[in-house]
Amino acid sequence: MTRHFPLLLGAMLALAAPIPVPAQEAAASPPELPLTARGNEPFWSILATPEGISLTEPEGKGTVQTLPFTRTTEGGSLVLTTTDFTLRIAPALCHDDMSGMPYPFTATLTRTGATLNGCAGDPAALLAGDWTVTQLDTGPLPAGVNVTLSFSEGRVAGNSGCNRLSGGYALTGEGLSFTAIATTRMACPAPQMETEQSVLAALASITRFDFTADGHLLLQSDEGITALTARR
Repeated sequence: MTRHFPLLLGAMLALAAPIPVPAQEAAASPPELPLTARGNEPFWSILATPEGISLTEPEGKGTVQTLPFTRTTEGGSLVLTTTDFTLRIAPALCHDDMSGMPYPFTATLTRTGATLNGCAGDPAALLAGDWTVTQLDTGPLPAGVNVTLSFSEGRVAGNSGCNRLSGGYALTGEGLSFTAIATTRMACPAPQMETEQSVLAALASITRFDFTADGHLLLQSDEGITALTARR
């Protein structure tokens, strides 16, 4: 038997414009194709696949046809060079300066003497895998209480302190939301049950995520409060 906690959390849709930050443990694996990159002011986006690379500039300039490219690596960065532009993808965490959404890579687009900065990759890659919750907004977890979260392809599972939990999550533009969280109904000692209620309430408040300099995951509310902190 399960109990359900529908968590419908809004998130604004926005294209990314980046603020690159130093590489962190949170960064995903080295960049591989296919891959998307984007930036703002001026707005641009790139789709790079093994077959070719295309640049879209919505501000009246349209889409450059898919171009062949040469691929090299420099200091851990992936460099894609066409006859029209060069795209450099570095394995360093990047933040969208309009939405705050973190991305796994920074992007630098060089074209006709101009250099534009952006973000690249899929934010879901930063969440993917197993996390152990170390702290709630109320403080560290009680001794002996275990809370875990595991993210994979739009699903989240784990332990809420007493019971197993499962549900969905979505990344939309600038936000993170959890949906239809369900738990089993096992009874546990008071510290575990109290922690579980706090965890479920925290998940209901989440609208964004970020990382500390040492790679800890921060699940945050609209008010910027870190409701859950977790480590790999």
